[in-house]
Amino acid sequence: MQRLPFSGFPGVLVLGCFALSVPLMAQDAGMHAPDGGTRQRVESVVILPMTNAPFSAVVTTEWTRIMPDGSTGTIKNHRTVARDSLGRVFQERRYFSPDGDKQVTRLSELDYQDPTRHEMSVCRPDTRVCTVYRFDAPTTASVPKAGALANGMGSVTLEDLGRKTIDNVEVVGSREVTTLNAGVMGNEKPQPIVKEFWYSPQLQINVITKRFDPRASAIQNFEVGNINLAEPDPKMFEPPVGYRMVQVDGQ
Repeated sequence: MQRLPFSGFPGVLVLGCFALSVPLMAQDAGMHAPDGGTRQRVESVVILPMTNAPFSAVVTTEWTRIMPDGSTGTIKNHRTVARDSLGRVFQERRYFSPDGDKQVTRLSELDYQDPTRHEMSVCRPDTRVCTVYRFDAPTTASVPKAGALANGMGSVTLEDLGRKTIDNVEVVGSREVTTLNAGVMGNEKPQPIVKEFWYSPQLQINVITKRFDPRASAIQNFEVGNINLAEPDPKMFEPPVGYRMVQVDGQ
């Protein structure tokens, strides 16, 4: 999960200081309780804990949000991911920036999935703490089905896009269009959610994913590049030295 840093807080402090010099009536006009704001997240590539299918790669994410006036704002990041022959998975999580595909952005989280121990460790550099959870991930890829959605919500259509090779890995392309009927989300007209996948049967990951979702007014593109099929360094799958390990209650 990618999280955007809250960059507006310093501005709030400046406005608060300025308010001390204006009349009380003006202060009253601008007063309100704390605002919870809006949180959004991007679900990127899912890496299953497969055995005997090692690789390492760089995932580049491009997130374009469509503004109310029709203009767009695009932010990006790139991060390292890996899986070893035991099925252990490592993923960096990084913040976004307009040039995040070229510049290394700040690290927000390190995730370690260990199916041999049924554990997932989420390590946060800001606190130098790793939280350890019980982990039982699916080991097979999902297969979408075309047809009507439940409760008359809409329908799903599938299109075969053929095959090609990316970084010496064969991938299979498909386009999935989920059309939501009018009224399902307060929409006046039917709304299509379009997803395009280029899937590697060998690695069981989506090497390329393209999404358009009107519910989020966003276009999201993910690309797994620099794929290396050699066994990754075992140290990649070990939480950082010096971090405090916290086991979740009941685990």
